[in-house]
Amino acid sequence: MSKRPNILILMSDEHARRVMGAYGDPIVKTPHLDQLAKGSIVFDAAYTPSPICVPARAALATGKDIHEIGCWDNAHPYEGTPESWAHILRDKGFTVESIGKLHYRDELKDTGFSKQHIPMHVADGIGDLTGSFRSPPPHRKGSRTLAENLGPGETSYTHYDRAVRDAAIARLDRAAAANEHGLVLLVSFVAPHFPLIAPEPFFDLYANTPMAPRDARPTDAAQHPWLKALRASYDYDNFDDTRREIALRSYYGLVSFLDDNIGQVLRALAETGRSETTSVIYMSDHGDNLGERGMWGKSTFFEESCGVPLIVRQTGKTNSQRCKTPVSLTDVFPTILDLAGHPEPAQLHRRSLLQIARQPNDPDRVALSQYHAAGSPSAAYMLRQHHWKYVHYEQFDPQLFDLGADPFERENLAGLPSQRLRVGEFERLLSARLDPKKTDQKARNAQHELLAAFGGANAVLQRGSKFIATPAPREH
Repeated sequence: MSKRPNILILMSDEHARRVMGAYGDPIVKTPHLDQLAKGSIVFDAAYTPSPICVPARAALATGKDIHEIGCWDNAHPYEGTPESWAHILRDKGFTVESIGKLHYRDELKDTGFSKQHIPMHVADGIGDLTGSFRSPPPHRKGSRTLAENLGPGETSYTHYDRAVRDAAIARLDRAAAANEHGLVLLVSFVAPHFPLIAPEPFFDLYANTPMAPRDARPTDAAQHPWLKALRASYDYDNFDDTRREIALRSYYGLVSFLDDNIGQVLRALAETGRSETTSVIYMSDHGDNLGERGMWGKSTFFEESCGVPLIVRQTGKTNSQRCKTPVSLTDVFPTILDLAGHPEPAQLHRRSLLQIARQPNDPDRVALSQYHAAGSPSAAYMLRQHHWKYVHYEQFDPQLFDLGADPFERENLAGLPSQRLRVGEFERLLSARLDPKKTDQKARNAQHELLAAFGGANAVLQRGSKFIATPAPREH
C-alpha cells in the first residue's frame, strides 16, 4: 500500500498578486517565493471569492461562493458547515492541522482540523459588527490610523508571524522524526496585512527605493459612486506624498518579511528530506489597493485588491508552468483533494487547479468575486473572462475594463455603444450564477438580523468598532 502524500499549504493575508518577483515586480525582494514558483504552476489570473478576509477564507474552506454559504462579511465567519476540504481529508485518515490565522468563528467549532495551533479567529467570536451596517455605510474613523502607524518597527502581528513560522518548523521536524505521512498542514501568516509597520531589516531593503502609487488620486474609474461611498466610509484622505512612500516601503518590507518566514519553513521542509514527498501551495486571501486611486486596504475589484498570487508545486513535477485561465480560491478545495489522491468529479464552477493546468489555457472560463461587506452601499460582483473584467454594482451603473489594453483599469468602457453586447453577455453570465438583486437582499437581511441580535443598528454604532484589524491571539 502506497504511503499517503503530504501537503503544505502556505497562506498570507492581503498580498497583492503583482507584488512578487515571480509576477513581474522589478522592485520587491521575494527570493523564496520566486524559487517556489520555479518548478511549480503559477496562476496569472487568480482571484479571491471576496476581497475581505472572513468571506474569502470561508469560501476557500468550503469551495463554495459567498452567496452559497452566507458568510457575507467579517461578522459572518465560517463555523464548520458546509463541510470543508479539511473535514473530508480528516475523515479519510489524513492528519489535518492548522498553524496561524484562520479567521473562523472560534476554536471550538469543528471546522475539520485535527488540531489548531495558535489559531487566530474573529475577535471575541463575534467579528466586525460595524461592517454589517450598510444603510448607509458608517464613517469608520479608525481607518485614518492606517496613515499614522507607518514605518519600521514591530507589531503584535510580526511577533505572531514569527511564532507561526517557528511552530510550523517544529511541526515539520516532528513529522520527519516520526516518519509521518498523510500530513496536511495549513500555515497561515498575517503579513503583509496592515498596520504598515515592517521589521526594520526588511523596511531597510527599500530605504533608498523611490516609491509612489501610479495614481495617487482617484482616477475617473475610481470616481464611480459606489467607490466614492466606500472611500467616504474608509477615510484615507490623511495620506500625503511622504506617508504614501513610507506606507509602500512598509508594505514591500512586510512582503519581504513574509517571504523570509516562508523561506525558513521551506528550508526546514528540505532539511527533513521530505520536499520530494510534499506538495506545496502558496496563496493569499485577497490583495491590497496599495494607495492606487487614493485607496488602501481591500474591498474593491481592482486588480491590486481582488487579484491573488496562487502557486502550486506538485510532488514529482519539476517543470515550471504559467496558467492564464481565470481561476478562484474556490478551486483550491478540489485541488487539495486532488493532491491528496482523492480527486472529486469536475464541477461547473470549481475544478482542481491541476486539471485546469493540464489543459490549454481556457480564457472562456469565468472567475467570480463578490462583496457585501464593510463600506459597501450595495452588493458588488466581479466577473473575469478573457482579458475583460466586468463589475456589477447593484443599484449603480456597471464597469467594464479591458485588462489587455488598460491593465491599470483607468477607463470604464461599460457605457460605450460598442460594448453594449459585451455588457449584456456579462449580465447573462452573472445571472446564470446568482440573482444579483435577491442576493443583495439576502445579505442585507442576514446583516439586519445579526445587528438586531446585538440590540440593533443604533446600539452597534454607539458601541463602536473596537478594532480595524483583528487582534493577534492573546491580545484581546
